Amino acid sequence: MLCSAALKPLTVGALAAMQIYLLICNKAYAGGTAFDATSISSMGSANAGMAAEAGDASVLFANPAALTRLKRAEVVLGAAFVGINTSYISGQTPDGSPTNSGTSGSVGQEFNRKKGYDSTALAPNLYVAIPITEKLVVGFGGGASHALIVRYDENFPGRNQGRDIDFKVSRANVGFGYKLTPSLSVGANGSYERYFQSLKLKLNYRDAVDGLLDNGSTLLDGLNGLGLAPPIPEEADLSLRMFGWAFNAQAGVLWEPTENTRVGISYRPKTNFTGMRGKLKIQETAEGAEFREFLNGGLIGATGPILNVNGPQAAGDLLPEQRIKQDITLPDELRFSVFHHASPKIDLMASYTRQDFSVTKLEFIRESNGRVLQDIQQNFVVANSYRLGLNYKAFKRLTLKAGYAVENSVIDDETRITLLPDSDRQYFGLGAQFELRRDTTLNVSYMKLDLEPGSTGANGQVNPAEVRGGDFQGTTKLDIDFFGVSVTERF
Repeated sequence: MLCSAALKPLTVGALAAMQIYLLICNKAYAGGTAFDATSISSMGSANAGMAAEAGDASVLFANPAALTRLKRAEVVLGAAFVGINTSYISGQTPDGSPTNSGTSGSVGQEFNRKKGYDSTALAPNLYVAIPITEKLVVGFGGGASHALIVRYDENFPGRNQGRDIDFKVSRANVGFGYKLTPSLSVGANGSYERYFQSLKLKLNYRDAVDGLLDNGSTLLDGLNGLGLAPPIPEEADLSLRMFGWAFNAQAGVLWEPTENTRVGISYRPKTNFTGMRGKLKIQETAEGAEFREFLNGGLIGATGPILNVNGPQAAGDLLPEQRIKQDITLPDELRFSVFHHASPKIDLMASYTRQDFSVTKLEFIRESNGRVLQDIQQNFVVANSYRLGLNYKAFKRLTLKAGYAVENSVIDDETRITLLPDSDRQYFGLGAQFELRRDTTLNVSYMKLDLEPGSTGANGQVNPAEVRGGDFQGTTKLDIDFFGVSVTERF
């Protein structure tokens, strides 16, 4: 047990470190829906055995019960540098609505986005564990739990459905592990979770008009030729930013049937973000303002009811600034891990993780009138992840790590969208742990997330029709590289 003299400076230092984390956590995001760099030490083995290994205080994130494995107070400070490679290959000619310069994609044309400062991210994390008694260990920490970055070329064919997304959930945890018997520990933690989402796309007025009325753009072009309607505006930038927060909890168990074997189980219920608020911005142009004025009255006012088009409502939908609200549910998580010390040099690990994404719905509502801005129907399913890993003690102060994992896609080809190009995936992990000195450990890890190419097109289940994103069909590919470093200091 720590004496009070040692506990006080450790607590003050940990609180200071948490303040630093909260200042920089706004950059804690990366590709993928469930973030895979919450623990740098586990990342080297592709997060296999994460709920049972208890290599350092970062086990708080996966299984708070395993905190009882830590006999000394410690602080873990880590960060993952994340590189995101995104590409789209056209599957038809022409592909997508013509750009303002009149170009569209053609079969086999590739649109890459593999470079640029905004295609990388820095994701920090912090964990602290403090033994209170021989049986009780408390911990707290923070990091990203869910995240997604996708960047496409500005003029790629699917830009009207979605060009860029920054999505992240940052989580601050406070928890404990308690040893009930020499072989059984239980634990729990509570969390405060902060949600942020930023979307960018190109608003194509012609597609929107044709969504409101079949061949509506042809009709308006004819009226424009007669001087009875303004020209249909060119594409404009559209952006949406959403913020929210929620509380959640997690429970875990660690069973140690033998001195060399540990089994960890943890469960976290679904997270409900309700009442989130945000702002929609549409690039304002003189053409756009003139077009809204036309929709608000005159010819459309007289003929709109006949054509089943509500002009003033459509004009309101195109206002340059609007307040948006959203509710979203993120999946629950069941994690089962086994750790076995097979020999003085080798540790073997395995994990199964289940996340039920079927509870997730993507819908945005206008706050002013309750009208749906966008409802994206997707056939979300359960994600099942299987992971294997090992540690190899090469030298007294050096341990090497490796791991491999597979996980199924949570969506299908029929409803895949550009902003969520999820597909079946593989993970490859490598890492090294250096004992710099008795109280200091350095972990360096690399993990490759390789997603299968996925068919992506105009999801016909997106409502209303005017926001579906035009006619495009191609293949998306997303690859992510994680490089992480963490330092553990024990007291």
